[in-house]
Amino acid sequence: MATQTPARVSIDTADPDEAHSYLQTTYVEHSVRLTGSRDHFRFRHHITDGGRFFVARYEHSMNCQVDTDPFGYLLIGQVARGRLRLQAGEHHDLSPAHGELFLIDPHTPMRINWEDFKAGLVKLDLDVVQRVAAETTGDPDARVRFGLCRAVSAERARHWQNLVRYVTHDFCNNELAYASPLIYGHTMRLLAATVLETFPNTTMGAAPDRPGGADASAVRRAVAYIDDHAAEPIGLAEIAAAARLGARTVQEAFRRHLDTTPVAYLRRVRLERAHRDLGAADPVGTTVAEIAARWGFAHHGRFAALYQSCYGHSPSHTLRG
Repeated sequence: MATQTPARVSIDTADPDEAHSYLQTTYVEHSVRLTGSRDHFRFRHHITDGGRFFVARYEHSMNCQVDTDPFGYLLIGQVARGRLRLQAGEHHDLSPAHGELFLIDPHTPMRINWEDFKAGLVKLDLDVVQRVAAETTGDPDARVRFGLCRAVSAERARHWQNLVRYVTHDFCNNELAYASPLIYGHTMRLLAATVLETFPNTTMGAAPDRPGGADASAVRRAVAYIDDHAAEPIGLAEIAAAARLGARTVQEAFRRHLDTTPVAYLRRVRLERAHRDLGAADPVGTTVAEIAARWGFAHHGRFAALYQSCYGHSPSHTLRG
């Protein structure tokens, strides 16, 4: 887990060999065939690398064909200029238009052709997506699969684009948020959940687990787990496992017995811990933002509003004593 801000790496070269050596290291092993003039070649690439994800700007001026190994992670892109053709085997062929989102099958070798190509790219760790997929289906053993595909709708594509802008411009530039394990974990879950909603995959249309064994004792187990582990980057999957229920079943149990959800209960516990820490802190050396980030609240304004509604005064009032 990183402790400052994401690494930022840039390359700007007129040497095709240097460019593709860099691409081999950054993305995936591949063979390459270039056509066109090398005299005016230009490759530019900038990464904001957050560890389990990166966001990149990519520009390659020559016509190119690459044959790749399986990527092994999710790669989501949006064409900004030029032409792109993606092929996964003989029967899966995609040529996204300007501005269109695409997702590359992480398990299949690819043939990729582009001409004077510019794009935005997001890489996301498959383990993160798999964890959220298990929550979605309620089946911890289910394996999510994606194919080469477009976004399921223009609305979902816009939602993904807005999230990427938030991650790039807000989360990655907020040292307190990025350094908080709780906020980092929440952001990874948000990226994964949005990918699952935006691109066709095997979790779409999965039948939910049916309530069973969702009695008060299961809720008590979940509540005890939340109380003991609120300072850790836990989520619905961990809470459900502690309750010995499926993810959707534990949500139904919380609604039935506590009139809330597990995640809302977790947020309330973390707000109480932030309230406690604000009251105990030295106002000279501590800020509200630091304590809010410690307990998973990335947005200062929303934290202040939530705190005001719960305690009747501002968090800075509590900090000042």
